[in-house]
Amino acid sequence: MIKPNIPYLAFDDRPLMLVGIPLLALIIPFVFFGVGLQEYLAAVPQEYFEGLAYTAAFWFFNRYLMIVLRRRFQAFEDTMKRLALQLAIIAVAVPVISVSLAMAFNAVYRVIGTEDLLEPTLFQGLSSTYVLTFAIAMFYEAIYFFHKFKEAIQEKDRIRMAHIQGQLDNLRNQINPHFLFNSLNTLMNLIPTDPGRAMNYLDKLSKFYRYAVSNHDQQLAPLQTELDNTHIYAALLQERFHDGIRITLPAEAPGAARILPLSLQLLIENAVKHNVVSRKKPLHIEVEITPGEKAILVKNNIQKKIREDNSTGVGLKNIRSRMAFFTEEPLTVVEEDGSFTVAVPLIFSNQYL
Repeated sequence: MIKPNIPYLAFDDRPLMLVGIPLLALIIPFVFFGVGLQEYLAAVPQEYFEGLAYTAAFWFFNRYLMIVLRRRFQAFEDTMKRLALQLAIIAVAVPVISVSLAMAFNAVYRVIGTEDLLEPTLFQGLSSTYVLTFAIAMFYEAIYFFHKFKEAIQEKDRIRMAHIQGQLDNLRNQINPHFLFNSLNTLMNLIPTDPGRAMNYLDKLSKFYRYAVSNHDQQLAPLQTELDNTHIYAALLQERFHDGIRITLPAEAPGAARILPLSLQLLIENAVKHNVVSRKKPLHIEVEITPGEKAILVKNNIQKKIREDNSTGVGLKNIRSRMAFFTEEPLTVVEEDGSFTVAVPLIFSNQYL
């Protein structure tokens, strides 16, 4: 039974073969061999069955070849390589298959005591076979291309929707209830003991939330602006945890580099959420730009809480899906040697300003 292999053909071609093979076997003698109707009718059914065998053989060969190559070269950037290899194999295989079939039919004709009634020339046989094979290949390729093109558009729409949803989720989560509660609690403790520090803390808290609210509809933020806000966020955490947390940030960033708004804050927040933060076991968070300035790293030592809420990984998934809208470079997560590192690719395009 013929398998549909829809993922590699983009459609179920069995109805097409059921109609196409008999039809091509019927019209090829008239189109390529210049056979007249009376001459053809005199040779039926022998010549029709021979044409049917040739057409079926090359159709199935072409179909199998396409499936094998598409399994091997699935990436879009390998398309030209796949097509070139396919055409090269067809160019070599057509004469071999044609000669083999001709020898088989001649042997059968000798056994039954007849001959090829409409024997074409070598040029007619090979040219018709090449045209038939390439036509079938191009027909399948056109359908496959438009299917992949449609998939690419759908994937782009899916990423765009994920980005829009990410913006909405980001807006909803900007004023994190736990962070706001802890910040207000820290402020209340500072007011009676050190009003000066309390005013300084309140000023930083207002600047942080002003940045969060003002950037909810911004697709990308300058990395330097994001770092400036992260410095404020780090100072708020420092005031809350004192010696229990140590956050190092780069002072300057490449001027053209851009990043998702509040992504650094989210990654630092995740580190605080999932790890012990205390004077005896301080949490070290390092934010640094890679030497090639292609990504920014957020790294922390792992000291997981004994009783920790189940993590769904929504934050990282959110950043990853939103990043896919702007760049093909992946967001990478590495957990090794007692440290957890997230590499966020930097974007240098002005397209989304």
